[in-house]
This record gives sequence, structure tokens and C-alpha cells, in this order.
Amino acid sequence: MSAQALLKNISTESSAHESGLLMTPYGPVSRTCDEFWTAKQRQLHSLHYSNSYRASFKPELPDYFIRKLTNPGDRVGDPFGGRGTTLLQASILGRKGVSNDVNPLSERLAYPKVNPVSIQEIQDRLEEIDFNAPVDLSKEEDMSMFYHEQTYKELINLRNYLKNNRDNVDRFIEMTALSRLHGHSNGFFSAYSFPQISIPKVNQEKINRTRAADPDYREVKPRILKKAKTSLKSGDVERIRRWGKYQKLTTGDSRDLQEWASESVNLVVTSPPFLNQVDYVQDTWIESWFCGIPREEVEGKIVQTPDLEKWAQFISDTLSELHRVVVAGGYVAMEVGEVRYQGKMLNLDEIVVNLTASKDYNLGQFKVVEVLVQSQQFTKLANCFKVANNKLGTNTNRIVLMEKI
Repeated sequence: MSAQALLKNISTESSAHESGLLMTPYGPVSRTCDEFWTAKQRQLHSLHYSNSYRASFKPELPDYFIRKLTNPGDRVGDPFGGRGTTLLQASILGRKGVSNDVNPLSERLAYPKVNPVSIQEIQDRLEEIDFNAPVDLSKEEDMSMFYHEQTYKELINLRNYLKNNRDNVDRFIEMTALSRLHGHSNGFFSAYSFPQISIPKVNQEKINRTRAADPDYREVKPRILKKAKTSLKSGDVERIRRWGKYQKLTTGDSRDLQEWASESVNLVVTSPPFLNQVDYVQDTWIESWFCGIPREEVEGKIVQTPDLEKWAQFISDTLSELHRVVVAGGYVAMEVGEVRYQGKMLNLDEIVVNLTASKDYNLGQFKVVEVLVQSQQFTKLANCFKVANNKLGTNTNRIVLMEKI
């Protein structure tokens, strides 16, 4: 099926008033625009905010669907796990979780959240790590545009330690360090930079010149401890840790979830890449460097394409795999947005709905229950990019709720 066929009979302009019926090839589907969860920031468990990740959704989104569509003990999955938001919220609500991502960085971010440790354990471990061992920087990658020389030596010592030490305390320290690698305040290890995006070296050099400032010394250990305290301030560590043994993390393609058993998941809450809106490889290159994840291990495996037909086939193949792993009568809540395509704004929820009704794609696999549109206000990061609400970027959460047939 061509992109034009997918676009047939659907609207291509976003509207501020979208409640009503969405016409599809197999009949009308209810589409409701409302505030289904709060637009306020940082309202749920503090572990959710222990690190940032490009294009991630708020924890209120999976919280809404998990509470509405599952019971305690049910299994909740996310094939595009990202920073582990769905997995953590499933654990907090007493559900079993399974999270997958093609990028191995996801597992580094998500595992420590469902296996948290105490501040005392973190503090004791940080005291055991030698941050001041001699380092030959001539053998290391040049990161002088981001870090003061002493800060960089401390980071290299921490990275070297973490290569061979992988218990839950070490992994929580690693996850916390990843959250501090670059940002816009003194709490980060780097010179002034972007908090969510690993910008190219040449861009950081330009920022340094514009600000007429070289990277200053940022001691690593106290910044890790301070951020860890913030991440754990909501408490409940023991209960989350008890549920951690029921949580599973896999690394692989969403179209082939080999380690997910058939008919084992009651609910999927997920958000796939939105065409080519985000470069998940470039935007996390510093985090991947710190973790020792080679670029070639990720590049080419993440589907980032401007081609609507290729994107639609990717989503269709993912839905087919989800049809295998979801129980009969189970649900998939797939969050997408709107993108600029061929000069117009395209609502991707309408594309997903049409996939489920096409014999060339997913006919007979899922019934669309409804489409929910959550309007949102941009956060501090969007303001950094000078993106105005409802003008550029993705302005709404658009969730297609499907039931397995």
C-alpha cells in the first residue's frame, strides 16, 4: 500500500478541537481531546526523573492506562522502553513488567530504577571508588570541550571501575552518573550544555566561545550523591525492589521480541519513533561513550526514516509481534504525535488506526477502542529550543488504544 493510500480519507491538519468521531475504513472511532492526566511536572515517584531521555513520555501516561486496564499482578510491556518509564510505573503499581529497546543504553537506564538501593549504600560505595587514580588522557577521547581536565579524569576512573563492577549499587551509580554527563547547571559534570541531548563536539565548542568560558572543575562524587538523593526522595525503595524481581528487560528489535512469551502480556503502553523526528543515536552519543556502547552497535538498528511507507510497515510489523505476545482481549496503548509531512501536519494516530483496518497491514489483529488526545505544554527543554506551543515539534500525546481480537 502506498503512502497516499494510507493518507486517504484522513485529515492532515492538527486541530485544537479534535473531540468527535474519527472516520476510518471500517467505521467511526471515538477521538477525545481532554486532560486525562495532569500537565504539571514531576508529580509521580522521584525515580522517574532520575534521568532524561529524548522524546520520552510522562509517567502519568502509563499510570493512566495501567490503572484503568490492568489488575495487580498483571504483566505490562513496552517494546520501545527508552528510560524505563512504563516498566517503573508497572512496578510501583504492583504489576509485572517487561521492557525492550533496540538500544542497549535503555537497559542501563531502566534496570536501576526497578532495583533501587539506599543512599547509605551509594555513599559507602562512592567512598570505595578511587576517583583520583592517575589517568593518561592522551589515550582517551578528547572531551575537553565538555569537561575540565580533573573532572574528566574522575569520570574516566569511574567508567573504568564500572566496567568490572556491576552489582545493583554500582549500576545505580552508573545510571545517576549518566544523568549528570551534560547539562545547563552547576549540578552537571560538563560546561554549560543541553541536558537531554548529547550535542556534537563542534557545537559545544561554539557554546563555550559564545559564553567566553572554558569548562570549570565539577567534582564528580558529590554531584552523584546529590542527584541520587533527589532520585530516591519519594522512598518506597524496599517495595519497589521486591517487585524488581518480577521485571524483565530485553534488548532487541520490536518486530522480533524473542524473549517475550506468546500471550503473556495484558497491556502494552509504548511510544515508537515518530518518523525521523529524533536522532536517537546522535542524541545519546556521550551516554553511549560512557557506557562503552559502540556506535555501530546501535546505528542502523533504530528505525529513523522520513519515508511514511517504511515507517508504516515498521509499525505494522511491530503490531503483528505485539498481537503474538498480548493475551486475548488484552490492550495496546500506542502513543504517537503529529509530524510535518509533505508540507502539512500529519496526525500519526490516524495512520496507526488505518493500519489496523487494512488487509495489507493489520486487519483482524486489533480493534481500535478509542483515540485519546492529551494536549500538553512544553517543558524547559522545549523552551531551550525556542519552540512555541502548537507551532513546531510534537504538541500532543495522541494515544491509539487497541484491543487484541
